[in-house]
Amino acid sequence: MRDHRWRLAGLFGILAVLLAPGTAAASFGPIQLVSKSPTEQADEAISPVISADGRYLAFRGTIGGLRGVFRKDLESGAVAAVATGSAYGGGGAADASAPSISADGRYVSFTTKAPLDPIDDGVGNDSDVYVADMSIQSSPTYELASALNNSLQGMTYEGSGGSVASGRVALSADGREVAFYTTAKSNLTSGPGGSTEGTPTPSGQVVLRNLETMQTTLVSAKRDPEKGEMTDLPVPGGAMVEKPQLPLLQGAALSADGSTVAWLGANLQSQVPLLPGEKTAISAESGTSEFPYDEPLWRRVADGPAAPTRRIVAGDPSAPFPDLTDRNTEFNAAQGWLGVQGIEGVPQLSADGRTVGLIGNPTNATNAFVVDMSDGLSRAEAVHQLTAEIPIRPTEPQAVINQEPYIALNGHLYSLAISPDGERLAFATARQRFPLAPPNLIGSPPGSLGLVELYMVDLEAETLQRVTHGAGGAGEASLATTGTGQEGGAGFPSFGDGGHLIAFSSTASNLVEGDGNEASDAFVVEDLTTPPTAGGASISPPPPEPTQKPRWRLVLSAFSLPNGDVRLVATVPAAGAVRVRVGAALGSASASSRHLAATGAKAGAGGPVPLTLSLPRRFRRLAHSREGLYATARVSFRGAGDKPLHGELEVRFHAHSRGKGGRR
Repeated sequence: MRDHRWRLAGLFGILAVLLAPGTAAASFGPIQLVSKSPTEQADEAISPVISADGRYLAFRGTIGGLRGVFRKDLESGAVAAVATGSAYGGGGAADASAPSISADGRYVSFTTKAPLDPIDDGVGNDSDVYVADMSIQSSPTYELASALNNSLQGMTYEGSGGSVASGRVALSADGREVAFYTTAKSNLTSGPGGSTEGTPTPSGQVVLRNLETMQTTLVSAKRDPEKGEMTDLPVPGGAMVEKPQLPLLQGAALSADGSTVAWLGANLQSQVPLLPGEKTAISAESGTSEFPYDEPLWRRVADGPAAPTRRIVAGDPSAPFPDLTDRNTEFNAAQGWLGVQGIEGVPQLSADGRTVGLIGNPTNATNAFVVDMSDGLSRAEAVHQLTAEIPIRPTEPQAVINQEPYIALNGHLYSLAISPDGERLAFATARQRFPLAPPNLIGSPPGSLGLVELYMVDLEAETLQRVTHGAGGAGEASLATTGTGQEGGAGFPSFGDGGHLIAFSSTASNLVEGDGNEASDAFVVEDLTTPPTAGGASISPPPPEPTQKPRWRLVLSAFSLPNGDVRLVATVPAAGAVRVRVGAALGSASASSRHLAATGAKAGAGGPVPLTLSLPRRFRRLAHSREGLYATARVSFRGAGDKPLHGELEVRFHAHSRGKGGRR
């Protein structure tokens, strides 16, 4: 039973927000339909994800007779197929889904049953995770991410299932790390030297693949309860909720910097420490000897194999949720953190992984939360609730959540995204009343109850504002072709351009004029200005922030290009000159280093400087060998006003372009 008592404080809170002076309309630009090529609109488009630089958008859809994953260049309007097949049958990669995209839009990860790398992925009936390199749009190359540790060979599975990546949140910013999870028993840890040699790895494990080093890491490790330490063993029974019929509940999120992974965890007793008596109380509540309660979990993999898996919303007596050992608490243990099925339960991470956005609530309608995972914070200090439902007093039998007329008061939240800096969150709901303040509601709800709308929270400004609306103006609700009904609407938000671009999908037909496919489409909207804070208080402006000198350091990265060259990226702190010299010991390990290449570039400002390294003609054949040619790049940077910077890194000249399905 849910609490149906009226909360007068909540109602007064609504009135205070709606009547507060000085509120302003949302400052969003026009909604743009982007799931279309220069010549035609997509038949459908879902799961859009926008690159951090705001230029590219990937989505799952059907366009031009093809179905699968596409990438749209938002500047030129060109649409390129990432992994597609005939929309009318005939095999191919028609089942490609759940795209994620790198910060510059070059790499797109996805899940498919098609063996795009037939050498390493020999079983076509199992799902696998791939990363497409879109540097050559006409012929993208594919890397198999669901591969064994220190190998290119794909994982094998028992029965039906495979490996699956979550849409929008599976790929690191540089496109070189991918998080995914398994849906069947596998040979992930059962090979020679593996942690469970000879014994298959249970399904439901969270995995991280580094495509550069070929390291495949088991993230969801079992915890030794006696020593309180993490092991290298998989979680018995699976680390995450397994409900294949409800894929939105499943998945793992990877932070943009590749440091942190988060997932909706099951079998908590095998992964994290529990409060005294917690397991017994949950088992008694559920009527089984198991621990069915699921909860979001977080692990900072950058800290190494000893890094603990941590609970995000619970784990200490100060947690702002009911003590699960209290039998008088109103919650259903079997429902877990999400409370109901059908909600997107994958935690969302800021770029550094330290801030988590969540949808859930074990006792009421699902709500939005933001959590600070910094060390030393209690859960009461870390967890901040952004929305709250208004409980209802039932006067008729159908008075339940998500049925009219109560959706506006306590309808569920369905999906959520967080900006890279952790300062903005977007969520989808048909709810129209938001009693918590802050964040303060800016503007007014839709004039009528329509489809699920998209809202954005700005944590710095402490504001909440509606993003979606009909083409007729801000007061118009999102509506389906029929103009009625509460099924569908906005979902799958994604932030780009520093949080000022929001991509999302919607089944509404009135967001833009001329939307005629009567299906889900992908849209982009821009936040033009920083919204004002609601309320009538006048506060003098703060003193200007002191100018901070950029950190004087040189950051280097490099990767092989398909033609055998090397692209080196030097991130510099200021304007200046970059020089690169490349040498290698040829002939024997003890041979002196031979000069191979040199190049340079000028940086007009701080930031990344790309440079291309090419081998002399007489050595180019080495780049086409099986191993390629390993060399050392020595980089120097000279900028005005500070000391020169120097660095070096190993690079690999390795030609690997063989077209679709080719071995990388």
